[in-house]
Amino acid sequence: MRNLKLNLKKLIALGGVTLVLVTTSGCSKKADCNIDTYHAHEYINSSGYTRYIDKEYLEYEGYQRQEKSINLSEKDKELYKYLDKRNLLRIDDNIDTIIETQEANQNFTEYRYAYTYLQPIPIIHHTGKTSHVSFIFVPRTHYSWTRDANHSRLTGETRECTYEYTSYKIEKDENGKFVLIPSPEHKNIIATKDEFPYIKEDYYKVINLTDSCDASYEDMETDDPEHIEEETVTEDNSLSLTN
Repeated sequence: MRNLKLNLKKLIALGGVTLVLVTTSGCSKKADCNIDTYHAHEYINSSGYTRYIDKEYLEYEGYQRQEKSINLSEKDKELYKYLDKRNLLRIDDNIDTIIETQEANQNFTEYRYAYTYLQPIPIIHHTGKTSHVSFIFVPRTHYSWTRDANHSRLTGETRECTYEYTSYKIEKDENGKFVLIPSPEHKNIIATKDEFPYIKEDYYKVINLTDSCDASYEDMETDDPEHIEEETVTEDNSLSLTN
């Protein structure tokens, strides 16, 4: 069934599976550049966000290098290196994208649903001096939230959600080191940009208005090893739900 997912980490650890991982660098090959002064090139990612980085790579951490560049003074050098290190974007470089995002981030209703997955339980078999592992699979029920009012496995629970934003300012401490200071959570990045002129790409989060707290997604957190995408939870799940 497409909506059942095994815990791969458990299978690897218990079954002795060898997994080869292929990793890639955050940087690609360097580009030609004839600019003699110290400068930063414009880089844009697929979501439309812009950063100015003093690099000469064609691609850098998901951002594509553009021909446009800005000259940097000696004072600027330290700041732009810090912006790069902390993955910060200048709000003034991203006004249109931020406005478009805020306009799209309207309040919404979410519906709680249940889904079932198979949890692998290892059984070790010993035969003389050798042993091997087999598994039995036990159904477990998890819960998460969807915006689809017609989802096939709704529980009847609902919650109202909204978006809140965080921006940042940079100050220096008594030792001359940069310190990143987050803003209070607010509803409009543009309105606060004079005091807090920087953002990270994940500058907003969903707030559960019903309970006045962050909107946790229960078993759907991205770091959950049992994570199952909502679209894979379909009506053909024939396992019975158990609490």
